[in-house]
Amino acid sequence: MFKTETLIAFVLVAKHRSFTLAAEEHQQTPMAISKQVSQLEQRLGSPLFERTTRKVNLTQFGQSFLIKANNILEQHEALQDWLETQSGEFTGSLKILSQDIQTYEETIFPWLAEFNQLYPNIQLSFDVQENAIDIEQKPNDIYWGVADYLGQKHPGLKRRSLWKTKLGIFASPKYLAKYGTPQTPAELREHSMISHTHSQPDNALAVNQTPNSAQIEMEFEILNVPIKTVACHSKLAIDGLGLINALHDNNDIKQAVKNKQLVPVLAEYWYQNAEIYLYYHNVKIEQPKVRAFIDFFLSKREFW
Repeated sequence: MFKTETLIAFVLVAKHRSFTLAAEEHQQTPMAISKQVSQLEQRLGSPLFERTTRKVNLTQFGQSFLIKANNILEQHEALQDWLETQSGEFTGSLKILSQDIQTYEETIFPWLAEFNQLYPNIQLSFDVQENAIDIEQKPNDIYWGVADYLGQKHPGLKRRSLWKTKLGIFASPKYLAKYGTPQTPAELREHSMISHTHSQPDNALAVNQTPNSAQIEMEFEILNVPIKTVACHSKLAIDGLGLINALHDNNDIKQAVKNKQLVPVLAEYWYQNAEIYLYYHNVKIEQPKVRAFIDFFLSKREFW
């Protein structure tokens, strides 16, 4: 009988090709992970990895055993899910990933105490990753407040719509006084924008070419990009450093517009069909803890 923890350690090392990275994901020390893998190799009577000072590679036996180990872990997880479903218990841990802290602050954290009171045996772990999400490199149970690129990249995921909104263009009065206010999308080419570090391409500002269009496909203009950053776009725009794309109902943006720190630009050319989703894994037996989390926080949408 193989211990689940030992198989998980092996699978993580195989995934990352690194004992250190496997230890980080599993929240153990590299020494503990190495010990578990060594014990597994002793039991199997064959090496699973070829170790060098620079990298760790699976042996041919290790590649075959990896398939078996993944099958065992999948069966174990399915059994655990089935038992939870049969008992109706809401227990276990949930890992949630979003791409900015503000999404949590507006859609989850205000009701977290209520959720905890209803489901005290569900342990929640919230993380933020501002660059593009790769579910294989950083697996989580729920991906919250993410654009449709994740579904395109991983079509096997399930998703629910969180909200639909407009993707606006904004600039400070200071910037517009200095560089002028563009009157057409083509005039944007003479302007600068503050871009997201991980956007692809990183110099494209989303803007429709036809006014008041409900088109689904997003169009762009190419601008000069003096600054790329993963955060503080609205603050930098307020400081007059360039135009930004931003969801028009973002609380920071609404407050800045109200205070006349930012001004909507080319509003009739904004992209009308921006949609933000939650994603979760498509499994045969849905875990009660996942369903409880999704149903509870979606029930709060009217207050967002």
